[in-house]
Amino acid sequence: MKRFAKYFCVSLVLVLLGCDSTSPQPASTKAADEAAVRQTDDNWSKAAQSKKVDDWMAFYADDAIVLPPNEKKVDNKEGIRKEIGTLLAAPGLSIHWAPINVEVARSGDLAYTQGSYELTSNDAHGKPTTDHGKTVEIWKKQSDGNWKCIVDMWSSDLPAPTV
Repeated sequence: MKRFAKYFCVSLVLVLLGCDSTSPQPASTKAADEAAVRQTDDNWSKAAQSKKVDDWMAFYADDAIVLPPNEKKVDNKEGIRKEIGTLLAAPGLSIHWAPINVEVARSGDLAYTQGSYELTSNDAHGKPTTDHGKTVEIWKKQSDGNWKCIVDMWSSDLPAPTV
């Protein structure tokens, strides 16, 4: 009986070790999630054209963090709303971004995008200036199946302004 118990325990441990709770997401679900994140990001970029803060904010999770260029991180909804409001109020603003890469975690609940943006606004003299840069966004699938951005970061490819 001791021998049986020993083999049973060893077999049970081997079976449990073989069960990976982080097993890969089925290919069809992963592809669908990647497409959903890409489409959500595209919808967000289009919503930015409205220049309405609420349209932009709808894509952030309640606990989102924004990492704007040359500024401190913003980690509360009120601060994010102020940051985005300032951006959207820029005279002559035109902004567009798109993901280049989209990667969904095996768990299917997190994803990230890496992409590029183009932003045009008027300088202090009313002359249009254009910035190009890169983006990184971290997305989290919500309980309703929709994706919301939890970390948003962008930075310019242009040299830092001289003081």
